[in-house]
Amino acid sequence: MVESTFVNARPHPTLLPPIGVLRALATGFDRVAARPGLILPAFLLDLFLWLGPRLGVAGLVSPLASGLAAPAGADPALVEQFMTMRDALLELATRFNLFSALSSLPVGIPSLMAARMPGAAPVGPARGFDLPNGLLVLAAWLVLSLLGLGFGSLYHIWVARQVAPRTELITAIAAWGRMAALSLAVYVGALTVALVTMLAASAVAFLVPLLGLAVAFLGFSLLFWVSVYLIFTPHGIVRHRLGLIRSILESVQIVRWNLLGTVSYLALAFLVSYATNWVWSLPMEDSWYSLLALVGHAFVSATLLAGSYVFYQGRREWMLQIQRTAAASQAADTPPAAGA
Repeated sequence: MVESTFVNARPHPTLLPPIGVLRALATGFDRVAARPGLILPAFLLDLFLWLGPRLGVAGLVSPLASGLAAPAGADPALVEQFMTMRDALLELATRFNLFSALSSLPVGIPSLMAARMPGAAPVGPARGFDLPNGLLVLAAWLVLSLLGLGFGSLYHIWVARQVAPRTELITAIAAWGRMAALSLAVYVGALTVALVTMLAASAVAFLVPLLGLAVAFLGFSLLFWVSVYLIFTPHGIVRHRLGLIRSILESVQIVRWNLLGTVSYLALAFLVSYATNWVWSLPMEDSWYSLLALVGHAFVSATLLAGSYVFYQGRREWMLQIQRTAAASQAADTPPAAGA
């Protein structure tokens, strides 16, 4: 009698394939279409930046820009460059609105008008007041950025709840604090890397100009890849109530296991956002047709954020499933200890 060698074989659990990029985006679209109210935060913020009062810095920047002039006897091309720079600063000073800090990075409510900086509206010229000195500008920016992080945390929680309606999410206060810590770490880290890169590139360029460009490219490439690996840090904070450090480490792990998929989703999200923002910029600032642009931008932004939560959750579960299967297989294949 021949006994099969497969009688005692242990069946391995079937590994489900990870969620795809298009499926995650389509699921995000379905969630937003089922809950149209998700577009309200981005729409209302853009409406405020478009039709509401302005908090300007023209009184501070305009005198500095007006005093920008080329040295006497400078080359005409250099004089023209100084004039172009001065005109650009004056234009920025008249259009910049400090309330745009409500759309804080990295987790603020997305805004079309924060980047567009409208100088006109259908109801007439924008009204507001300018801050007279740099300390007031800095204080206002800090306060508005913190408020923006709070609103952005609520926005993330609301979107995540539609993706996982039966899951207990982080509280708004805890999310606000952790998002503020994340933003501080991001700003300090990015500024440090940028300064070190510029100093190193300048020093190397003094010796070999072409090599200086290579150093600058490497430095800013480092910033890009760090951003990619940390992209799911807010998701871990909101979705699984993780602390900042643990959420950063888990984001790095998820991206490491799903690098191609993560880059593909980010590339698709960038292309969709870039293409639609070009469409939303077509209406004039003083035209009521811009309302349609605000609605469209809010819908696309909510869809991309919801899709990112769907992608994050699906890829995280897939990664954990592989790790559990590998651990179980390793434990089953380990021979029992002597005398057991």
